[in-house]
Amino acid sequence: MKKHTVIPALLVAALLSGCSLIPEYNRPVTDSPAGWNEADASNPTVIARDWWKNFESAELNTMMAEALANNNDLGAAIQRVEQARALARVAGAPLLPSVDATGSGGWQRNDPATGKTISDSTGSAGLTVGYELDIFGLNRASLTAAEADAKASEYDRDAIALIVMGDVAKTYFSVLSLEERMNIADQNLESARELLRIVNARFDAGATTALDVSQQKADLATTEAARTTVEQQLKAAKTSLAVLLGKAPQNLTVQAKDLRTLPVPSIAPGQPSTLLERRPDIRNAEAGLIAANADIGAARAAFFPRLNIGLDAGIAATPIGDPATKTLSLLAGLTAPIFKGGLLEGNLAFSKARKEELVENYRKTVLVSFKDVEDSLAAVKASTQREKSLETAMAEARKAYNLSLQQYDVGTIDFQILLDARQTMLAAEDSFLQTKNERLAAAVDLYKALGGGWSEGSKIPAQQPAPAAQQSATPPQQIKPQSEQAE
Repeated sequence: MKKHTVIPALLVAALLSGCSLIPEYNRPVTDSPAGWNEADASNPTVIARDWWKNFESAELNTMMAEALANNNDLGAAIQRVEQARALARVAGAPLLPSVDATGSGGWQRNDPATGKTISDSTGSAGLTVGYELDIFGLNRASLTAAEADAKASEYDRDAIALIVMGDVAKTYFSVLSLEERMNIADQNLESARELLRIVNARFDAGATTALDVSQQKADLATTEAARTTVEQQLKAAKTSLAVLLGKAPQNLTVQAKDLRTLPVPSIAPGQPSTLLERRPDIRNAEAGLIAANADIGAARAAFFPRLNIGLDAGIAATPIGDPATKTLSLLAGLTAPIFKGGLLEGNLAFSKARKEELVENYRKTVLVSFKDVEDSLAAVKASTQREKSLETAMAEARKAYNLSLQQYDVGTIDFQILLDARQTMLAAEDSFLQTKNERLAAAVDLYKALGGGWSEGSKIPAQQPAPAAQQSATPPQQIKPQSEQAE
């Protein structure tokens, strides 16, 4: 559109739309699937905001309450909401009259030697009222944009809360998994050291070669390195959990020890189209788009005149004996842009391009939400299948170890074979624990991908801290060489 046709076209649009130049908003069309590849969309699970309670861990419940009360990222998001609401109040101020009070006073004493008046006093007081007639809706458009930004900040806060909840749950599960894996690593290290002792004894007796000794030393070093890795992962998980809870890592205490007893809830996703109303990040993207749409209206309105009305009323007190002077004036001022060097056109072009950018961001956010659910469903399915297979492998490895223990007790196998069976059993248990943790994490990710029970107007859960669960795990049976058992 040429510059000389911009103002007339916008003027016609303003008159036809009741002096609002904000374009009509329509939610962008997105490519939504009819169903999920990895699950049936019928009979969806009704997800509560406190979905983590389905994992039946009192300690997790307590930690979640701590995180919702003390997490720094969530606290910062809450303050951003307050900032955005304050800016919305600022944006709405020009729609109301402004009233200012004025006052002044003076006193003067003259020199008696001059023969003039000894003293004189004056004073005045008044009110100034100003109001802009928002004929073309510039101020209303600015308020609409600010209110949409405030809603966006609320959605962002809720999205961050959902991320914090998911991170707390997954990190807590990782700590429990790594605690048990540390116990297994210690037992593996004990077995490797015992095997090296046996190989050295056999080498001294001439029953084996130096190659066997070197191989066992290498195995011991590898086992020590593996234990160090698990230990470092455990420490990192604990410090991450502490930060999520808003406390120093040194002040974190995790009492539960058994990951295996935690149930993994079954979650049905429902129809993909419902995600548009169930995920705060999608609503955040749309609120930003609504704000950008209103900014276009403000940029359009800036092309038109602005009419201001002012009222001044006052009274002035003169020296004693003179009547007070009263004043009253009503003023109107009109400001119309004539030449701005392309400023107004540039702002309008920017606002339109900004809106189109946010349309693309919204569409991507929706597509990513579908991806999140699909990926989480696939992860739940795969980890469930792996857990079943590893549960069988663990049971068979434990069975083989028990048989080896019986054969060792009657002297049909040597101690090295028994230790090999034990290491195989421990390796199977370690793999099972990793997969159980992956399955729990996949369930958490699915809860998050489905919005974590969020809906418009719902509040972040607030719960009373519950006593931490006291759980313990019995370590696998310790074994000793036959000679030590006889003692």
